[in-house]
Amino acid sequence: MKNCIRFLNVFALVFGGIVSAHASTILALGSFATTATNPGVGNTAVTYDSTDSTVNNGSTSTFDISPGTVWHAPTGTSSYISFNATSGPTSNVVVPNGTYIYDTTFTLSPSQVAGDTGTLTVLADDTVSVFLNNSLILQAAGPLSASNPYTECSNVGPNCETPLTFTFTGLQAGLNQLQFDVEQVAGVDEGLDFSGSIDSSVDASAVPEPFSLALFGTGILGLLGLSRRYVNAR
Repeated sequence: MKNCIRFLNVFALVFGGIVSAHASTILALGSFATTATNPGVGNTAVTYDSTDSTVNNGSTSTFDISPGTVWHAPTGTSSYISFNATSGPTSNVVVPNGTYIYDTTFTLSPSQVAGDTGTLTVLADDTVSVFLNNSLILQAAGPLSASNPYTECSNVGPNCETPLTFTFTGLQAGLNQLQFDVEQVAGVDEGLDFSGSIDSSVDASAVPEPFSLALFGTGILGLLGLSRRYVNAR
């Protein structure tokens, strides 16, 4: 029985090592302004859609803004961004209620798309809907109500106080667009932060890396030895 248990343990170690070796992050995602330096992510700077947003300032420029002590700190290497450099909780600018639309893009090769998934963590004041290639992947919080009085921002996620993390599919070869519709419901501050990644699926046909090959070979020898001892013991 002990030999059998050891047999199963070695098999699990070998199998787990091979599978984990194939999973990887294709690119990192994160919000940064058009007026800032890329912090090392694979998407473009986040632009403002002034034409379709509530405030039409005639510009696609965005700015990094401070979360102060009201909003949760930015996640990852990202920064809060806004169409207005003084729209955050550290200023006295009041942003009108309405929708503020932000866009960013990233590119994937055909080989990267098959089975790949994305993960995003978002923060927004007051709340935000997220679209991938024009398809909704995260719904904004509901309207002002007794159950959601929007004390600082939405009291339920997505909001500016508790990071909300979710996964999504729908990626395509070539250019992909993420659109963030920030909803201003109770006035005052406005801003958006997000971070995440695009991750590859496990590819059973991929050639294992050297470590996996060495582990597999060692495991096979171990399995053969344990099998022989198990048979002899019986």
